[in-house]
Amino acid sequence: MTGEREVTFGVPVYRGHEFVADTLRTIQAQTFRDFRVLISVDGPDPASEAACRPFLADPRFSVEVQPENLGWIGNINWLMERTETPFWCYQQQDDLLDPRYLETLLGHADEAPEAAVVYCDLAAFGTEEARLIQPTVTGAPFARQLSLLLEHHTAVAFRGLTRVHALRYSGGVRDNAADGFAAELGWCAAAARSGELHRVPETLYRKRFHEGGESASWFRWPEDRRAHAWVVHCADMLEQALSLDVESHVHRMLWAAAAGRVVAPHRYPRFLPSYDTAKGHRTLLDLYLRHLRRDRAMDYPKLLGARWRQLYRWARELSAP
Repeated sequence: MTGEREVTFGVPVYRGHEFVADTLRTIQAQTFRDFRVLISVDGPDPASEAACRPFLADPRFSVEVQPENLGWIGNINWLMERTETPFWCYQQQDDLLDPRYLETLLGHADEAPEAAVVYCDLAAFGTEEARLIQPTVTGAPFARQLSLLLEHHTAVAFRGLTRVHALRYSGGVRDNAADGFAAELGWCAAAARSGELHRVPETLYRKRFHEGGESASWFRWPEDRRAHAWVVHCADMLEQALSLDVESHVHRMLWAAAAGRVVAPHRYPRFLPSYDTAKGHRTLLDLYLRHLRRDRAMDYPKLLGARWRQLYRWARELSAP
């Protein structure tokens, strides 16, 4: 029988033998004890399987080895689909938790039924050191999407405590035409359509940065590929926002906010350094508008009640610094 506060940790593992045992130990040490841990090893990987095997002595832990590689998004979605408890937590294979992590987030969730996701601040360690913060996202659904477009550039909430109804509503993590770049932020936008995102201002999660990490690989891409990825990501965020059933003038506000996001590469000064100029902003916006018109199925003119020429003008005018 599933408890009313029971949590499933989904742990996707890919070549994770070096760090995954440390991660699983921090889950096992949680002061809140009513949880399950479902580990999915992405393709046969004897070293990672061996690192996980000792934890099977704890009946709350289980391991599934995928017969073939699903990819990081496919593996996360496989885990999400098998969650049967009232709450879910994504746990990256090389990150670490404070023992009070679950206890603290569940305590907030008990007091805030309007919160679809509850999350804490992240402390980065390894090749980078920083405190990563994602402010609380509240208000009406359109206001939540507007806040995400304008103010949120890290997927901190993705590594939080999610109610299962929001997990189902999100439809999982969507892949994109940029090898999944920033797909976690698109998931945050999808989750925010079903409820609020609440920050607990404590640092209870330690995110490990290292050269083998997914985000580190993005910085090794050529800059034109990074520009394409940024454009695709902004289009993903726009699609989530425009999926709301609201009037055209509200969609236009969201359209303008997404265009403003496109021309804000200063948020990632190391990611798009050559584009952080007035000319670079125009180039990114042109790439973005071309991508929306040629590569996306959404009928933007119908949703916004305007022709493409007018949409181009709005984007260029309203995203100007």
